[in-house]
Amino acid sequence: MKRFLSVLTALAMLTVSMAGCGGSTASSSSSEAAGSSSAAVVDSGKRLSDTDVAIDFWHHMEGTSAVALENTVNNFNETVGKEYGIVVTPSFQGTNTAEKLKTLAQAEDWGNFPDVCQVASAGIPVIAGYDLLVKPEDMYAAGENIIVPREDILDNAARTFTYMDELCALPFSNSAILLYYNKDLFQQAGIETPPATIAEMVDAINKLTVKNGDEVETYGLEVQVKRYQLLNFLGGMGEYNFLGDNEGGRTGLMTKTTIGEDGSLMKFLDEWEKVIATGGYKAIEDNINEEFAMGMTAMAIMSSARIAKVDELTGGALNYGTAALPTVSADDKGGVAVGGSGVVIFNKGDELRQTAAWIFQQYLAGEDAQYTFCTGSGYIPINRKLYESERMQTFLAENEPMQAAATSMQNSNPNVQEPFDMVTGEIDTIIDTEMQNFAQGQDKQTTHDNIVNQINSKLAEYVEVNS
Repeated sequence: MKRFLSVLTALAMLTVSMAGCGGSTASSSSSEAAGSSSAAVVDSGKRLSDTDVAIDFWHHMEGTSAVALENTVNNFNETVGKEYGIVVTPSFQGTNTAEKLKTLAQAEDWGNFPDVCQVASAGIPVIAGYDLLVKPEDMYAAGENIIVPREDILDNAARTFTYMDELCALPFSNSAILLYYNKDLFQQAGIETPPATIAEMVDAINKLTVKNGDEVETYGLEVQVKRYQLLNFLGGMGEYNFLGDNEGGRTGLMTKTTIGEDGSLMKFLDEWEKVIATGGYKAIEDNINEEFAMGMTAMAIMSSARIAKVDELTGGALNYGTAALPTVSADDKGGVAVGGSGVVIFNKGDELRQTAAWIFQQYLAGEDAQYTFCTGSGYIPINRKLYESERMQTFLAENEPMQAAATSMQNSNPNVQEPFDMVTGEIDTIIDTEMQNFAQGQDKQTTHDNIVNQINSKLAEYVEVNS
């Protein structure tokens, strides 16, 4: 019961973060069914059964990403699925699949868990506590029905979905935070290359901002600094930087933030204070996609998953580029955290369905699925071999904004990760509120102390309930 309540508490606190271990105890029958991660052994090209094995797949994709996902699932059903006799039915479950799972967990309705589910990386330590979860770590160790080898997955993408040294999900819809910049406005301002550091970005903002009296007509930069943005700025400092103890919650429960102790937060605020002082910085994202697409902002910091949306808004007519997120200091080498979601599978007591789910889960991390989905959505491939293929190299050559995203993903240190902080939504609100106050004149020390103290307070409350 204590493990069950821990999961419910964590899920209640958890909000999916857009651009990273509770537990539950199922009913006795479900626990017995889920107690083993073994699956039916099949030969490649052989059907699992005389009749098709149907599995359900929950996802949270919308818009162009949903279309790309539907195409990916259709391709599976027509190729690998047909070969193995597997039929996958995708269904949109809202933007927070973890909330759907929580509802089922509260009712102890384990039978209605999906076979396969897309989950945001921040939810992994909670999902890891479900007895029904089948971990890829165990499936790879068993060595059965391997269609996508573990080594094909980029190391930093795999670590994103690793908790307590166990791979709990396979990466699927993943992204990297980027600097978007309007090439025409850069040319008009006499800027030849995108800024590589915050200091260089400050200089660019001053040149790019256009005012009519006191009114800003064109902002140099637009970004709302919340948890997602801050963790990337701080995580890439030095070789890499953890935002909390126990490697940011990946080797054990995160009990405190360390960004105050190691000086990283103050170092960032020192630089961001200069951004605010330009007068050409828009700190609230009310319509960031549209405003960048219309040339109302010369630079914007957004997830690579927005590339498809920007292209859709402009019909591909906007002359823009993307670049790596500017670093806090010139010598920072860590890179950025892998954002987005992975795919988990659940064992509901049917060996054939578990095998089918495992095959589909791997397919989504494979070359064909990653190519179909990523080229149609703006997400970044996480399959190492796909980058070596001619089709992917051609796509990147023809789609310049995706190049920086792919490079950022591949070159980032695997230790630069979103923290498993367990109170994600509350921490997001704290950082958002304090950074807005900072942009509106709150002093730097107060901003620093409020962020650190309030985060530590929320973490302490969680630890007290769940230790």
